[in-house]
Amino acid sequence: MSSQVTDLHAVLQWYLPWHKARVMFISAFILSLLKVMTVNLTKIATGLNGCVEKRSNYRRIQRFLALFEVDYLLMAELMVHLLPPHRTWQVTMDRTTWQFGSFTINILLVGLVYQGVAFPLFWTLLDKKGNSNTAERIALMERVLQVMPADRIDALTADREFIGQPWFSWLKQQHIPFAIRIRENAQVPSTTQRTQALRRRFDDLPIQHRRILRKPRLIYGHRLYVAALRLAEEYLIVVSFQPGGWALEAYRKRWGIECLFAAFKSRGFDFETTHLNQTERIEKLIALLAIAFAWAFLVGLWLAQHKPLKIKKHGRKEQSFFRYGADHLQYMLLNIEDQQDALEQCICLLMIPSIVYRN
Repeated sequence: MSSQVTDLHAVLQWYLPWHKARVMFISAFILSLLKVMTVNLTKIATGLNGCVEKRSNYRRIQRFLALFEVDYLLMAELMVHLLPPHRTWQVTMDRTTWQFGSFTINILLVGLVYQGVAFPLFWTLLDKKGNSNTAERIALMERVLQVMPADRIDALTADREFIGQPWFSWLKQQHIPFAIRIRENAQVPSTTQRTQALRRRFDDLPIQHRRILRKPRLIYGHRLYVAALRLAEEYLIVVSFQPGGWALEAYRKRWGIECLFAAFKSRGFDFETTHLNQTERIEKLIALLAIAFAWAFLVGLWLAQHKPLKIKKHGRKEQSFFRYGADHLQYMLLNIEDQQDALEQCICLLMIPSIVYRN
């Protein structure tokens, strides 16, 4: 194994006290993934270990994905370790799906939002094409509560799929604040008729203006506070158990999980090109992507402190911290003879992430 694999292994072994050979493989896989920036296993095999044939590398990847039992609780704790300590968090939940032939890849994921992107915490593959149900969401959130107690959650944010009386009841029982977008045709009691669509309360609202209803409304069997923003062709209506306009601001941060999915897919690791069609293997692959993503983000954030990203005319950075770091790691790995010292410095960020956050 190369010295960079050994160096990365030394750091990951501290977080993941598994068999040395397994952590060594994970280190080699992540480095190869960052070289080729695709989940295509054939391409990853070309950069895994130059001392053996590519076919042997490919079989080794297959054996890991088929046989190794990943402790996902440890993986979640690793994600938390790589983020700033001693703070509360916004948790966000969403789903991404695509087809591989006749096989549906349908991922339900929960992450912690930081600097505009969600760090993956737990995920599960749904064995169907459609939306998640309450039991599936609760099962995922129960795993989250093992590493992130409810008193450290500022808010759970989610989109219109994640609604319903049983779901809201469970969140209330667990004392988890939430800011969840609901459908604009949600029915609420009316003084003139039995019920009416909630959007009718905002018919007079100008585009790009918001309104916070002072009193809670009975929605999905719960008395919920309502905040709304009128968009060009629809309403963005967010509900919560707490009054005030905070829910709209919290919901805006939900976009971080979309940024994560983009990093996994078209703007990063090209996840949609995977040819895996076994649930357990895809879940293990996501674990490897999560480590690579978090490392690239840390590197990008650290680089930006020394060489800030340019702000374009539309007011956004020229690229994400993830992409900034991933491009830098790829450059170093493809030019390792000249960049060994620089790569070692980036590996140190994984060991002591506080270096990034205290600057």
